[in-house]
Amino acid sequence: MRRQVIIIALGAATALTVAACSGSGATPGTSTPAPPTTPAASSGQELPYAGAPKVSMPLPESIFSGDPCADTLNADQILKAVGKPSETKRVDADTVGPGCQWLNKSTTGQVTMRYATKLPGGLSAIYENVKPKAEIWKPISSLQGFPAVAYVSPSGGSPTEFCQISIGATDSTTIEVSVFLSLNSEGKKDPCESANTVADLVMTSLRAKAGV
Repeated sequence: MRRQVIIIALGAATALTVAACSGSGATPGTSTPAPPTTPAASSGQELPYAGAPKVSMPLPESIFSGDPCADTLNADQILKAVGKPSETKRVDADTVGPGCQWLNKSTTGQVTMRYATKLPGGLSAIYENVKPKAEIWKPISSLQGFPAVAYVSPSGGSPTEFCQISIGATDSTTIEVSVFLSLNSEGKKDPCESANTVADLVMTSLRAKAGV
């Protein structure tokens, strides 16, 4: 059974948690069960920390306004990402930020994108909390000029079908892109390469919105 990907934060800024977590046994398009508890991150540190790279040219906060579904992937890009027929829905979270999900129930291909505007720590929190437990960890020195990392955490999904990319939009904010491959792509494609392709499309749209 496929599982949905979420990013969670518990408590205030001093109790930050960031992970590629999922509800056990949830299929794409279903409601997400309550997330598991994860360790708290360090607080009060100057960004970046934990070995995370600095975001040298941060995006303006204005890119996070508007509709994340309309502002990131167009119809042709959605078709390439998850195939047809596809469903688009908002997946906003009070503890994370606004997001969008594109899903093909027939093939189970799924893409989720979130603006993690409500989680302090940015990539530093990802490096501190996710890296020590990650099954796959692939730093990306530059995704259109922005530092990023592709990874699979134990609770995120199988490395043969799933990958998540965290992009440093600012030192304190990330853009999260996760991909579940369609059933007919498993074993034939690298999920992290697919996630990187989608993340590149997202950043192209957001850079155009920001005028950079």
